[in-house]
Amino acid sequence: MSSEFLEEEAHSFLMGLASYERLAGTPGEKEACKYIISIMEKAGYATLLEEFTVKTFRILRNELHVLEPWSGQIDCRGVGFSGSTPEEGVVAPLRYVETGDPLLLSGTRGEILLFSESLPTVEKLFELSKYEPSGIVVSEGTPFRKPSQVDRPFEVSRRFRVPTVFISFEDAFRLVRNNASKARLVLTQDEFDADTCNIVVEKKGVKYPEEIIVVGAHYDTVYGVKGGIDNAGGVALLMELAKSVRSLDLKRTVRFVFFSGEELGLKGSFNYVEKHKDEVEKIMMMINLDVNGGAIGGCNSVVTGPAEVKTYLEIMSKELGVNLSVSQDVYSSDSVPFSNKGVPSVNFFRRSGAGVYGHTPDDDARFTAPVGFKMIGMIVREFLIRIANAESFPFKHEVPEDVKKKIQEYLKNRGFEVPGATSG
Repeated sequence: MSSEFLEEEAHSFLMGLASYERLAGTPGEKEACKYIISIMEKAGYATLLEEFTVKTFRILRNELHVLEPWSGQIDCRGVGFSGSTPEEGVVAPLRYVETGDPLLLSGTRGEILLFSESLPTVEKLFELSKYEPSGIVVSEGTPFRKPSQVDRPFEVSRRFRVPTVFISFEDAFRLVRNNASKARLVLTQDEFDADTCNIVVEKKGVKYPEEIIVVGAHYDTVYGVKGGIDNAGGVALLMELAKSVRSLDLKRTVRFVFFSGEELGLKGSFNYVEKHKDEVEKIMMMINLDVNGGAIGGCNSVVTGPAEVKTYLEIMSKELGVNLSVSQDVYSSDSVPFSNKGVPSVNFFRRSGAGVYGHTPDDDARFTAPVGFKMIGMIVREFLIRIANAESFPFKHEVPEDVKKKIQEYLKNRGFEVPGATSG
């Protein structure tokens, strides 16, 4: 007899994780690893740790001082792997360049550049090299967010290093409106290797054990953030999902994987795919759970695979009475390394007003509740059981060519160096 999916229990798992930051390689992440293992072992699973080394960082100082035409300090957050200034910082003219418009960049050399939004592609980032900026300041795109606490992929930092900080929308507005023209930027950070791991538990299939469905969620966060929704919510959903099917006989093998290093550039999932490259053909589908638990919101799914998966989910959600919004696209998370190797993937997440706080210190458990797991838990569990027990797997083991091209564009625009990447 199977147990039910319990949204109250899922939310309790979220609360257990969202009390500390979990940047890969930090003590908090190691505590989260122990917590996940304890829950899974109590549920009757054996846990396997797949260890790897990740490049990570620690912000030591991040300061932005306006020097002209007035003096004052602006709250800021350093971007990991963007480089460091000297201890005393760099002093330079401050210029607002909007989105990096060529007209506004014209004639600049060695200045601190204020952008109205994050640079959209790595190519545009590299184009800035010819202007030799002393620093980059990025405004949040909305007045409702504290400065983001994020990083660049380490691979990008080897080609482009300019100390970069985020500031609030209000502070950026104040700088522009009052014609701030000179500033001092201080950003110092350590970069080092750290040990981390993916956590794997498996439920062996009773009829087609060689066919594998991977269900994953990342348990790390960006630095200094507790990540209640991103992604304690996804991990909590994964733990409860694993518990709820523990006593079921499933025809296919289901492998539940808790990834580390997603926020440092999908490190855990890339490592997993590389480590298990000889069995990629046996992975029938990857289900990814990212950004979940928001109490007020709705259910979404992004299919990185055949169009019939999208149709299937739309029909199934109607059968269940769940308003699931489904699209076919690339979702920026741990499904990408799998689909890059031709494994179709499905991402499930909650859209919620609380999502506006993602990657900031306000992403905690305040706006989460059991109801945030009720509908998404129902539909993910039903989908998993159906495909795990189908007599013939209902979908082709492929990623359409147009979606492959989107994956390659995604990887290129973010500066990923991926050995053996498929071409579109």
